[in-house]
Amino acid sequence: MKDNKRKGFKIIVPVLVIVLLIAAGGLYMMKKLFSPAKESVIMYESKVIENIDNQLKGVDIEAVRSKESLILDKSIEELQTSIKKGDLNYETLTAFYLDRIKHYDKVAKGVNAVAEVNPLAMQEARDRDKSKNTENMPLFGMPLLIKDNINTKNIATSGGTYALKDFLPKENAPVIDTLIKNGAIILGKANLSELAYFMDIKMPSGYNAKSGQTHNPFAPVTISPAGSSSGSAVAAAINLSAAAIGTETTGSIIAPAAIQSVVGFKPSKGLISTEGVLPLSTTMDTVGPIARSVQDVVAVFNASVSDQNKRIVIEVNSEGLKGKRIGLLGGEDNEKLKENLQKQGAIVVDLAFNAKDVENLLLMQQEFGPAFAEYAKKYDLPIKSLAELVEFNKKDEDRRAKYGMGLVEDAAKIEKPDQAQIDALVKKTRAMAEKYFDDNKLDAIAFMDNYGSALACIPGYPEITVPFGKNNKQEPVGATFFSKAGEDEKLVNLAFAFESATKMRQIPEKYKEVVSK
Repeated sequence: MKDNKRKGFKIIVPVLVIVLLIAAGGLYMMKKLFSPAKESVIMYESKVIENIDNQLKGVDIEAVRSKESLILDKSIEELQTSIKKGDLNYETLTAFYLDRIKHYDKVAKGVNAVAEVNPLAMQEARDRDKSKNTENMPLFGMPLLIKDNINTKNIATSGGTYALKDFLPKENAPVIDTLIKNGAIILGKANLSELAYFMDIKMPSGYNAKSGQTHNPFAPVTISPAGSSSGSAVAAAINLSAAAIGTETTGSIIAPAAIQSVVGFKPSKGLISTEGVLPLSTTMDTVGPIARSVQDVVAVFNASVSDQNKRIVIEVNSEGLKGKRIGLLGGEDNEKLKENLQKQGAIVVDLAFNAKDVENLLLMQQEFGPAFAEYAKKYDLPIKSLAELVEFNKKDEDRRAKYGMGLVEDAAKIEKPDQAQIDALVKKTRAMAEKYFDDNKLDAIAFMDNYGSALACIPGYPEITVPFGKNNKQEPVGATFFSKAGEDEKLVNLAFAFESATKMRQIPEKYKEVVSK
């Protein structure tokens, strides 16, 4: 009976996909119409704790924990100041995060945001202490968690799949090498929604077959971690690392950052290299930072771009939004956002928009299969195509495809993308966005959470979300802004001004109660 139901579902899904593409704007509406399965407390076995214990042998953990007031919820700049003063060092900082991963992430009821830990993290931290930050690099010695779809040569890279759970790339993705060149410590890999949340419409956010279910620290199991960069956002929210790196196709940085009450920044397409990143849509895929403040995401961004001319400078200006024209899209909690923008002197222009008018599913369906095959060939994956992945998963669907894999099965049928159709969709979406900007002389467009993310992501525009308190359901929310391609510095400074005026980041506490029970 179970098999018959599964087969029937596979037949129906492609038809629904076509109908929804035409009538409802793709994956965004599919997720609305077909509720994902409820989260469960699932944590698959890993060697993370063993790895941490090996690295913390001989370390005075009580001495490390005594530095909590210098580390917890401190900015990257504040951490560096404490280190310069001699009140803290990189070894202690790294040990602090590893200890938190062990006791809040990898316990029976932990948040499960971490997939892997770098076995050399403590040694690298000691090396940073010996060499000193002589060039005053902001990210020098800062431990970062990297989304588990970005290649790291000494840490497994899986995309959340069981098939790739032990895959070790032969080389780092260029963005990783750039971060290391700028002094960062790669602490480990953050969990994600499997295959960047393109496994099946019934799969809950934050789940993957390699590591299990990531939980939102504000209300584990009850509130979704969203995303696919779920682990990266959770790690930033509860101080499992100084900051984190995520990737976005459509809302995969913005959504989890907003609902974990941290800052997520998706820069203009192409500013940070996506080479060595397991792809979903080559048109939209973008690497970006997630951290606890706008200043921190800028520090991580600046250490991620190889071209120093592309680095962003923040201008401290208490009236940074005064006189700026901000377009406001539809969606929930708009009045609160509008009032705050106007209070800061912005001119708010209401825009007629419906998320259903922007299709994003087409790009992922068309591009995923061919892009995955190219990535598999280039980096010598044990699985060479989505079709092979589907067959591999079928051998143990209860573990390898627990919630189904309808989206992957559909994408596996595409051997060559319809480039004309892709180009037409991108052109149409860019024209829609530019018309909003040009007709209304806008500096930026704003919306709540990830409501309008497709409008920004399809043309490759920069996008940033800032904590904006909670909604009437007591769930964290974010105020999100985007501007035209190449206007990253302008956008970030608007967001910094908004953050400085509102200061509405929420601190999660519920996860501590859950873990202690």
